[in-house]
Amino acid sequence: MLVELGSGASEKVRLLLDALRPVAYLGIDISRDFLQAATRRLAQDFPWLAVHAVCADFSEPLTLSYPPAELKRLVFFPGSSLGNFTPDEAIAFLKRLHPLVRPGGGFLIGIDLQKDPRILHAAYNDSQGITAAFNRNVLYRLRREYSVAVDPEQFAHEAVYNEKVGRIEMYLASLREQEIRFQGRRFRYAAGERLHTEYSYKYTIAGFQALARDAGYNPEAVWTDLRRYFSVHYLRLDG
Repeated sequence: MLVELGSGASEKVRLLLDALRPVAYLGIDISRDFLQAATRRLAQDFPWLAVHAVCADFSEPLTLSYPPAELKRLVFFPGSSLGNFTPDEAIAFLKRLHPLVRPGGGFLIGIDLQKDPRILHAAYNDSQGITAAFNRNVLYRLRREYSVAVDPEQFAHEAVYNEKVGRIEMYLASLREQEIRFQGRRFRYAAGERLHTEYSYKYTIAGFQALARDAGYNPEAVWTDLRRYFSVHYLRLDG
């Protein structure tokens, strides 16, 4: 049984489905419409596969009636989203997934690696402004979904690498003195004052394996690209 966390468009998982040919697939994502469309495509493209979907926030404890206990499980978390948790939060998150993985099951997870800070800076401050648009999107959503009077373009995207703790820190810096009113509260920003939006932790291979052991998993294998920018880890949950 292959379980994908944050399945999204379910594109990456196709490689695993072809290679492993599991008896069933379970996609878990928070976006219901996107999840339904993606799993319908999977069901059409893999007619031999039992395809299931659960709309849920996998960062919260999961209570699932499916899959059945007798099926061995491989949980697939392909992106580097674990980096958005602090290390303590990451350990707690991985521990919460024990009932989903189950003893004897496996966990295949993608982890971004520590690298030259100049490479990270270029990636998170890309010349096309893609990361900046992603960062400002939280303000656009506030304006669109909660009618908050805010001009997202009056905030500058900032992303810095904190080498001491091994993480990218993303901020929105106010370009002028301004105030945001939201649900009866006022948030005042001076020119240059920053709103923290995201952390993205980067790991060494040994550092992540130690974290995985602290969360109760046994690291069994790791793969990287040729430049060792990114890693994929196979973890086993023992009984």
